[in-house]
Amino acid sequence: MIIAALIAPILALQSTGEAVIAIKNDNPETWTVEYPRLIQPQVADYRRCLAVTNRRIAGKADFETQHAGDVTRCVQVRDLAITQSNAMLAGAKTTMSPEEVDRLFDNIGKIHVARGRDLDQQFTSRLAGAASAIDAYEAERPKGLVIELRDASVVKARTDATAAAAAQKDKGG
Repeated sequence: MIIAALIAPILALQSTGEAVIAIKNDNPETWTVEYPRLIQPQVADYRRCLAVTNRRIAGKADFETQHAGDVTRCVQVRDLAITQSNAMLAGAKTTMSPEEVDRLFDNIGKIHVARGRDLDQQFTSRLAGAASAIDAYEAERPKGLVIELRDASVVKARTDATAAAAAQKDKGG
């Protein structure tokens, strides 16, 4: 019984090379990417190529364009990943056709571009929110003479400070 308890996790770990992995997005525009764990290193290489870059923030919504440029920049990594994935899946228990592998990597690229599009929408939304906040402030701010109302403790602290300075002047001068 004890030996079976020790061997069961080892057997479970050996079979994980064939398990299917799913990546899901909570956005209503949901993308689901499923693939055998066997090709996870190739998927990770392609996703890393897409993600590892310097983003230029130029005050305009152009993240979708930058993300689309990543897909173009990573074509060689994608092609190598597809070739390696097809070779690894050739004799595996869990199989994907070459067309499914192509679609998998194509969808990963589409998801990457969709993330850039989402960043553009967030950027545009925040700019619009900031502009409306400025307009609301300008419309509601008081015009003309503004009287500051201060807390009594602030007034007392200022009075005490000026009183002490005046007392020093009287003693010294």
